[in-house]
Amino acid sequence: MDKSKLTMEISSDESCAEVAVLKVSGHLDFSGITMLLSFFDRIAAEERSYVIVDMTGVEAMCSAALGEFMGYRQRFIERGGNLVFAGLAGSVRSKLTLLGANKIFSFYQDVRGAMNAYRWDYKKQSKSVTIAFPSYLKFVPPVRQFASRLAKQNGYSAKDAFRIETIVDEVCNNAVEHGQGGAGSEVEMRVSINKEKIALSVSNRSDPDKVSVLKELIKPAMPNHVGDDDKRGRGLALIKMLSNELDVEITERGTSVHVTKLREER
Repeated sequence: MDKSKLTMEISSDESCAEVAVLKVSGHLDFSGITMLLSFFDRIAAEERSYVIVDMTGVEAMCSAALGEFMGYRQRFIERGGNLVFAGLAGSVRSKLTLLGANKIFSFYQDVRGAMNAYRWDYKKQSKSVTIAFPSYLKFVPPVRQFASRLAKQNGYSAKDAFRIETIVDEVCNNAVEHGQGGAGSEVEMRVSINKEKIALSVSNRSDPDKVSVLKELIKPAMPNHVGDDDKRGRGLALIKMLSNELDVEITERGTSVHVTKLREER
């Protein structure tokens, strides 16, 4: 079979029926425009709103085809979706960049990356990670730095990332200082992040001798006023000021702190 022969096929992901993956291979020149338009018409007729064009097998593409991609991209945007490219070969990517297409279209390394971006931007699905670390203060700095990097890597601003880092620092310090310490004791932090917010849950095992004291300490942290002599109360008040939701559960078995921080800057 001639490797330059133009072929196209449509596939979809069962979990995202509104997404169509159009796989294009060969030379997409002027003679292939009619085929391209017929495939786009099929996708539009199925009321798909988001199209990933898999260009892994495309060896060359003419500027006229790019114009058709632009026109259909606008059509899908009007439906609340988008049209993006995935798997662009070096030469094709370079040509599209010279034509300024990178300022209009999103380029992804592969279909999987494009699908992940769709779930993040349009479905607003969350990514979650859980970290367990020994109940010692020396482990808190790398944990808070990890939370900050996670926020930045997912598009959060430096300001938002700093606030997340501050919240994690306070919550984890509290967990170590007021929980059960020593060998075999751990603090667990679960971070759930999406395009709109970050949710933190930090849990530790209770120290029976500190439960009653801890219950007293959190009382002034819930109102806006905290006593000047209550250092940890001021810390919880700071968490409340920086976050949008704060909930603390204290039992004889353990303490769990749940914090939600909405994204402020984009």
